Amino acid sequence: MLRSIPLKPKTRWFILWLLAVVLSLQPVIAHGRSADDQAPAGPEDAARQAARLSQVAEQMYNHVLQGDINQVGRELQEVNAIFESSSFQKLTSVEGIHALSESIIEMKEAVARVHLDKKQWLTASAKLRMAADSLNNPKQPIWMQYYKVIREELSQMRAGLGKGDVLAAKQAYDRLQEHYELIRPAVTIQRTPSDVAMVDSWISYMGGLVNAVQPKPAEIESMIGQGEEMFNGLFGKKKDHPALAPLDQVDGSWPWMFWGGAFIAAILAYTAYRKYKGEKNSFKKVTPRT
Repeated sequence: MLRSIPLKPKTRWFILWLLAVVLSLQPVIAHGRSADDQAPAGPEDAARQAARLSQVAEQMYNHVLQGDINQVGRELQEVNAIFESSSFQKLTSVEGIHALSESIIEMKEAVARVHLDKKQWLTASAKLRMAADSLNNPKQPIWMQYYKVIREELSQMRAGLGKGDVLAAKQAYDRLQEHYELIRPAVTIQRTPSDVAMVDSWISYMGGLVNAVQPKPAEIESMIGQGEEMFNGLFGKKKDHPALAPLDQVDGSWPWMFWGGAFIAAILAYTAYRKYKGEKNSFKKVTPRT
């Protein structure tokens, strides 16, 4: 019927162009409708995802202990799938999500190794388990149980210095650093970036002191005292709070803001002093003799 109607060339081209425009808009319209039909994931969905992630991560950790490699691989795939489809930004910060992602990647690297390293498997799975638990249990996370361990290692550092044994203090620091690295992803999920950065700075600075060619016991002891205050704050404890306090008392603010500025100032002053000495020595080398 339409073929019998004579159309001018311009009219025919206009109709074809109009049909092309309508057809090209159909996918956009359909996508818009599907997007409207799918409501964004709410906090309840994120909480369910976190609970499932924590459950699978715990199962994977137990299978690592049992040496069930095949089951660990399957559970790692499920962990990865949950993470990729998650909306965890409603439960933690960008830094927290990044820390969780790094824990998953570390576990993948451990599984992908040709030769099985039991210690690496156990460490990576423990990190991932505590990170997932931290996301799922904001009030009573597993990583809080490391408070007594870290405080004991700080005490052993102080005891080593008291006996004039700097090596014992260094060994206690090495254990403390290892335990902190184990819980760091879980800590990052629940604490602010500035909190984590302060602990990282203390760990780095103390490492320089205990590994120095000529360690200075007075400086190490001073930093131990600051570390005690800092970790009390990290774990939500007051200065003289008992180590086995109820875990639900973790919402307090950090109590070390007073000395935090002094700690940063000390680091900056030390850096400036090293830079000054370096520039002074460099000047002596290039200054011609008269």
